[in-house]
Amino acid sequence: GEPGPQFDGIREDTFTFTPDGSRLTYWAWKGTKCLAVVDGEPGPEFDTFGTNTLTFSPDGSRVAYLATRDGKVFAVVDGEPGPGFDGVGEEAILFSPDGSRVAYVAWKGAKWSVVVDGEPGPEFDEIYRGRLVFSHRGNRVAYVAKKGDKDFVVVDGEPGPEFDGIVDGHPVFSPDGSRVAYVAQKGAKYLVVVDGEPGPEFDGIAVTTPVFSPDGSRVAYAAKKGAKYLVVVDGHAGPEVDDIAAGSLAFSPEGDTVN
Repeated sequence: GEPGPQFDGIREDTFTFTPDGSRLTYWAWKGTKCLAVVDGEPGPEFDTFGTNTLTFSPDGSRVAYLATRDGKVFAVVDGEPGPGFDGVGEEAILFSPDGSRVAYVAWKGAKWSVVVDGEPGPEFDEIYRGRLVFSHRGNRVAYVAKKGDKDFVVVDGEPGPEFDGIVDGHPVFSPDGSRVAYVAQKGAKYLVVVDGEPGPEFDGIAVTTPVFSPDGSRVAYAAKKGAKYLVVVDGHAGPEVDDIAAGSLAFSPEGDTVN
């Protein structure tokens, strides 16, 4: 093919291809400035670049990365720098499944926010990196945040009820994205919150990811009560049993029974 543009230096160890091999990005230098090159097109110039932060959308059509300029960190999406922050979570540049949206965790001073499509959301004392998730269709976003000594889930910018902890990873959206569930801790008890409504309290949630029916109308999870286990469907507890195998909870395709 044709030779690419010329620079004062190229970091060969930053060559990154899309999964299908059709697109190439890398970092280069012009004097003291660095820039990302995407498909042979040089991007804006920065002082330093974030190692291993080049991220492609699932279909490879979009690219994002982190870089610094004048002491501020920028997330650059499709060649356009977003707002400058004191820090951005390197592991948290997240594209929606269809690639149409992008979000990341950032902070200024002691305040943290999630930036969705370039727009910073509300500020909190901390946002847990790696616990940011889009719905399957990408139209909704949720994450886990902290204010004082309380944790809570933020869905579409709206904070939910406060708890002593939010358990195990990120919130779970129903397949159509209309509903969201997560496991929370309240003192020594655990409960599942569905659409912002806390469910009954138990000694533990045994299979910690709530399961939605295919159409999202129903939700189930396994809970622990003393030495016994039980399945809770739509807030109603079933009979107590000695054990429930991890990963065994699922709705039938019609959503009318739990297996």
